[in-house]
Amino acid sequence: MIIRWRKQKDYFIVRLYQDLMGDWVLSESWGNTLNNKGAVNHTIFHCYHEASTQLREISRRQKSLGFKKTVSKEQQRELDFG
Repeated sequence: MIIRWRKQKDYFIVRLYQDLMGDWVLSESWGNTLNNKGAVNHTIFHCYHEASTQLREISRRQKSLGFKKTVSKEQQRELDFG
């Protein structure tokens, strides 16, 4: 899952995915498109419920800061390792 927020030239992107060990990874990246500066943070959760609770809190925080969600289509690609 990928969710993007924007406020003028500022952006905030969250990715939620399950790793190969079965843990849930919440990756947050943020920055400004004018100065190419940004940062990233990864948080590991042992269950989806914990990760989705944190994601809801992030969504509330971004909304309170004036960020707006941007619509994007996420496309899943199947990989064949056989």
